[in-house]
Amino acid sequence: MSTAGYDIVPYSEDRADQLLQFERGIVQGKRLQLEIIKDHFLDRARVFKHSHALVALSDGQEAIGSLIGAETILEINGDQIHAGFAFDAKVTTGSRKRGIGRQLAKELYRTFFEPTGLKQNFMTVKKENTAVWMLLSKLLSKVWVYDFVYLTIPASSRLQNTISENGGTVDFGVKLFEPDELSRDYYRECAGGLGYLNSHKLYRLRIKKISPVLKLSITLLRKLRPRKYGSAPHEGEILSFATLYGHTPANIGGINTILEEIENNGIGQLLVCCRKGDAIYRALKKTAVNNYNYCIVTDFPIGANDHVYIDVRCL
Repeated sequence: MSTAGYDIVPYSEDRADQLLQFERGIVQGKRLQLEIIKDHFLDRARVFKHSHALVALSDGQEAIGSLIGAETILEINGDQIHAGFAFDAKVTTGSRKRGIGRQLAKELYRTFFEPTGLKQNFMTVKKENTAVWMLLSKLLSKVWVYDFVYLTIPASSRLQNTISENGGTVDFGVKLFEPDELSRDYYRECAGGLGYLNSHKLYRLRIKKISPVLKLSITLLRKLRPRKYGSAPHEGEILSFATLYGHTPANIGGINTILEEIENNGIGQLLVCCRKGDAIYRALKKTAVNNYNYCIVTDFPIGANDHVYIDVRCL
């Protein structure tokens, strides 16, 4: 697909190194600036059975944008649907406000979602990511939003709170659908239905810069609450994650075994997704060093009170 000033083409392996450099040049966040690190551009896509990657190229054939789509399962109120998942939407700073993101999304619908028969599609979006919100508002006549939260638990910490048998239900959860289709190198199933994805094999994050104000805050927290914040990362550090799945109020106490295991494996943090105020959130919020407000954004109706399970590969 050709547009004035740039072309949108399918990913090809001869661009792998170029695209790794392209991704490293895109920084996320303001007070805490993060850059993504992968061993291969398609590392996040390879955990899905079917995926399709697109690249936007300048007239000089430099990578200025990318978007990947995959087929996945989303469970809503007990019904599993095959849905399209869009991720790794990126445009270089100097190429924004030219409609590149919108054209990448349109091309993903035209060349992957529609031919594959995926009529229900979604993204996960950080609430403060205004660029993606602007893109979605221009691309789709209507979107539906379902909130959730990322909690970051240091691998060195241990859960102190417990949930009683009547601790409440949760509307949102994380599963690994069709695990037999995924190499066991990527995930680990533990006792009680808990498991985790080795997200560090898909991507890692390097802290490029911490603002002076935030740096001072972190320094103070390390001194005042060393047990919780003593392992807080420093500027230049590379963060590695595992992502929890299968967690419920009944089994969340088993998280300590997982924390110990990933710590012994050199993984620094465990990501746990839940909804603000639910039983999982209440049990873990004091152990978490931060939380990020995210949401599932769909092109089909989804209600705030629906019971939703997302595949851990989409996080």
